[in-house]
Amino acid sequence: MNSTVNEQAYDAEGAGSRTLDQMTNARNYNRWLFDRARPALGHRVLEIGSGTGTMTEFLVDRELVLGLEVVPEYVDELRERFAGHPNVRIKCLDITSTSFDFVAMGFDSAVSFNVFEHIPDDVGAMRRVYHALCPGGRLALLVPAHQALYGPFDELIGHQRRYGKRELSEKLRSVGFHVDRVTYSNPVGALGWLVNVRLLRQRRLRAVGAYDSLVPLLAGAERLMSPPFGLSVVALAHRPA
Repeated sequence: MNSTVNEQAYDAEGAGSRTLDQMTNARNYNRWLFDRARPALGHRVLEIGSGTGTMTEFLVDRELVLGLEVVPEYVDELRERFAGHPNVRIKCLDITSTSFDFVAMGFDSAVSFNVFEHIPDDVGAMRRVYHALCPGGRLALLVPAHQALYGPFDELIGHQRRYGKRELSEKLRSVGFHVDRVTYSNPVGALGWLVNVRLLRQRRLRAVGAYDSLVPLLAGAERLMSPPFGLSVVALAHRPA
């Protein structure tokens, strides 16, 4: 019994960081995610939830990037990682509670990958992002899809929820955004999540490297046809001018 309790405590403490480490090496997958957000990104970008900088790396060519992160250890790592890029600034801030003056920085776009599902008041966070953007500013938001896929691993890594297209669209509209496009992405990943996380109740990701090798094929298939379900929901929206 004690060994089981200790193992569960270890999993709860380290699951999030281990997952970030695993996904850091999934280069094809990370590029695929970023390409989904690329149409919304401008010159001055607010990134909500930079983690260890896996997606921030794709933004270093922008005029300005402000990365927000709430984990102090990640903030230190980010500042060291991007020390050679003066256009990349990192702040240890919570978008839902900070009084930081985002408006003064003139953001024309914002992006967030797999963060809003962790935020208890996700609508409040969307509202803060809306007001952080200049009129006409665009948002690219990627979150986990389908509450039916919610399993023990979601709970372990701090997911409050998973989203459907309608729910995400309604929440964005409720704070003032005009929703340009909402799509599901990665149906193969959704099937794997259903089996491993929802049915087998596994508590960590499996075969990330093997899956990453399939991404070029999966991305090509999605360019031909938008899937009816997926592991993620991708929303592109903008603040009306």
